[in-house]
Amino acid sequence: MTGICGLLLACQVHDEARTAGRMILIGIDGASPRIVNQLIGEDRLPTLAKIAREGVRGPLRSAIPIQSPRIWNTIATGKVPEKHGIVSFSYRGRKGEQHLYASTDRKTPTLWSIANAAGRTVGVVNFWNTYPLENVNGVMVSDHVLAKEIEGRHRMAGAEQTDIGAVIHPEAWNIRLERHIENAATPAPDFPDPFSEDKVLPRWVLRDELQRRFKEDGALAQMALEISQTEKPDVMMVLLPGIDRVSHYIWGVVEPPDDYPAGLVPTEEGREGGKAALFSYYEYTDTLIAAITADFGANDLVMIVSDHGFEAGEALLRLTGVHKSAKAIHGILYARGPGIEPGTHARGVSVNDITPTLLSWLGLPAARDMDGVRANFLASAGIAPVETYNDLALEYVNPETTPSGVEGEVIEHLKSLGYIESE
Repeated sequence: MTGICGLLLACQVHDEARTAGRMILIGIDGASPRIVNQLIGEDRLPTLAKIAREGVRGPLRSAIPIQSPRIWNTIATGKVPEKHGIVSFSYRGRKGEQHLYASTDRKTPTLWSIANAAGRTVGVVNFWNTYPLENVNGVMVSDHVLAKEIEGRHRMAGAEQTDIGAVIHPEAWNIRLERHIENAATPAPDFPDPFSEDKVLPRWVLRDELQRRFKEDGALAQMALEISQTEKPDVMMVLLPGIDRVSHYIWGVVEPPDDYPAGLVPTEEGREGGKAALFSYYEYTDTLIAAITADFGANDLVMIVSDHGFEAGEALLRLTGVHKSAKAIHGILYARGPGIEPGTHARGVSVNDITPTLLSWLGLPAARDMDGVRANFLASAGIAPVETYNDLALEYVNPETTPSGVEGEVIEHLKSLGYIESE
C-alpha cells in the first residue's frame, strides 16, 4: 500500500482500532530535563508531574546538529532532516542572500497533513516552517504570525496588500486570533512577569527581549486554547518557543562561573535573580500547559515534548546558553492517555518516533520510509504500515512566491540568537 490509497484502505480495515478521543501535542522549545526534573522534585511543576503520574515520562533523544527547524520537522514527520528537507534555518540564494526554509521546501507530509487526509480535523499553532499555510480542514497559525505583529502589520489574510501572504487560515479566524497578540492575552493572566523591572537579572540581559517572549508565549497559548475549545479538532499541535529564547540569555546562571569569561559572570545577586527568573519561566510554561489541556479528558492523549536541552556556552557577547553537543542532546517527553500505562518511564525514544507513535494512537498507519517507530510505552494498535505518504497531495493557501512580509524580521531575530551568521 502506498500514499493516500493505502491510508484510506488501512482506515477502513482498522476502523475498530481508531481511538475515540482527541490528541494534543505541545512542543516546548528547549525545555531541559535537568531543570524540569529539579522543579518537579521541588513540587513546582504540578501539570507535568500529574501527567507523569497518569502516564509516562522520560528523556527524548534529539540529533546533532541540534537546530530547531531540523528537529521540529523530524518530530512532525517521523523522518530525518535529509529526508524531510529542512536541514537548517536558512539557505543562501544565488547572490549570497539569506532565505528562510518554507513549508513548500518540506519533501514529505507532516502528522497534521496525514491526519487531515484521513478525515481528522486539525489545529496547528506556530510549528516551524508552516509558511506558506496549508489549506487544512481546521485552523492553522503560521510560525510567522508573531513577527508579523512585531513589524506592525496587523492586517493578515484578506488584507488590502495582496503581495503579503496570510499567516492564519481560515480567514475568519484572523481577527479572533490577532487580538490575542495585540492585547498580550494569556490563559494565565495573573502569573507575574519573571522579568519585570523590580527583578534583578544578570547585567547583560536584554530585559525587554525576555518580557517580549513572556507575552508571546501567552498569546500563542491563548490562540491554541481558543482553537481547541471552539473547534475541538481531532489533532491539536502547538509550539511554545519561550523557554529556548530565555535560556539562550540566562542559562549561565545555573552553570559554574569558570565556564564563562569575566564579562559573562554575574554578581551573586544577578545569579540568584537569574535562576529565579529562569525557574519562574518554567513554572509559567507549566501553567500554560494546564490551561491549554484543561478540556482534554481521560479518553484523550496529551503529549508534551521538547527538541533539546541546554548547556554552557557563549555567543554574541550576551548569550550564555547553547545546544551544540551531546550535553544538550536530550529533551523531555511526557504523555498520558489511553494505551499508556500510568507511572511508566520512557526509554530509548527519539524525536524520530513521535509521529509514528501518534499515528498509531490515532489508529492510522505509519510509513515504512519513516525513520522512527511507535514508542514502546504505547500499546500497539496492530496496524500495518503503508509504504510512503510522499505522494499525498498538499494544497497551500498562498503560492510559494508570496512573501509573508516578515522574512527579514525573522532572519534578524535568528541572527540575534546566533543561529544564522551575520553578513
